[in-house]
Amino acid sequence: MNARSLLLAVGALAVAGCPGDDGPPNANPPRLWLALDGSEIQVRLVTVEPPPF
Repeated sequence: MNARSLLLAVGALAVAGCPGDDGPPNANPPRLWLALDGSEIQVRLVTVEPPPF
C-alpha cells in the first residue's frame, strides 16, 4: 500500500467514526428487555417491558 492509499484509508476510518449531527445525541434507549420472539427459545430486544411469561 502506498502512502496515498494509507492516508485515504485512515481518513475514511476517521470520518466513519464521527457521529452525524442529524440525530439526537443519545439515540440508544435507556433500557432494553428480552422478549419472546415466536417461540420459547428465540428472544429479541425490545424497548418496552413485555408481559411476564
